[in-house]
Amino acid sequence: MKNISYSILLFSFLALTISSSFAQNNFSDLRISSNQKETTLSLYPMPTEGILYIAFGKSITETPSILVYDMIGNLVENIIIDRENSTTFNINLTGKKAGFYFVKVQTNTESFSRRITVKP
Repeated sequence: MKNISYSILLFSFLALTISSSFAQNNFSDLRISSNQKETTLSLYPMPTEGILYIAFGKSITETPSILVYDMIGNLVENIIIDRENSTTFNINLTGKKAGFYFVKVQTNTESFSRRITVKP
């Protein structure tokens, strides 16, 4: 009976892991509410093959700073971003090793973190 319970638990864990790794979105949306003001931050395409667009739901005047971390928390890169317009920026991740990364977007007033996937 004990072996059956462990087998079921292991199977459930593997099924969850596999379904999570195959779930791919082309668009990632993050909403942050503070002081009755909601900021929407979108990252696309997801997964990315190089150029990742960061779109704010409102116009911002400052240039946000972008930090890219690997999965164990090591800073991979501090990126200077290109402004598309007052709400959209892009970063170039071309040449990065395929895998998962965390992108931290910081403005003068807010900070957002999101996991992204870089395809080969």
